[in-house]
Amino acid sequence: MSITIEKVSYAHQKDARILEAVLVKWFQNPKELNLTSPNMPYPFRFKKWVSMNYSTQNIDSFVIKFDDWIVGIGNLKIMSEAKRAHAFHIFIDKKYRHQGLGEKIMNYLESLGKKEKMESITLWVMPKNEPAIKLYEKLGFIKKETSKQGSLFMEKPLV
Repeated sequence: MSITIEKVSYAHQKDARILEAVLVKWFQNPKELNLTSPNMPYPFRFKKWVSMNYSTQNIDSFVIKFDDWIVGIGNLKIMSEAKRAHAFHIFIDKKYRHQGLGEKIMNYLESLGKKEKMESITLWVMPKNEPAIKLYEKLGFIKKETSKQGSLFMEKPLV
């Protein structure tokens, strides 16, 4: 059993082709898509996903692999002016949940934020995504505010 985390890019054709195949499969279920990206309409459209979320340059995307099979994703946007890293679109394939993979990808993203000398790491999470909220609280995230759409904003100091 080998678990690895690798950087990928939506801008690279080979990575994008693989990501599209994985994401289309994961987001066949509208609930999974809504919990991961509430602004993304169903049915899932990869090109729309990329144009809505990954058009800026300062986003790093990562996949978590289990025996060379992609089982999760995580993304990090470094916001230098605000001195914070923002994690988003954290997702673990349903078949691989409850194995510590969500914690591994979050710890990895947090370490990148620290390496960039950010003061905190933030994320938005849907209130009905109770397993994710429990994980984030276990990792030290604190609920800060609720958006007009109902999403929870959570933050963890990195210093």
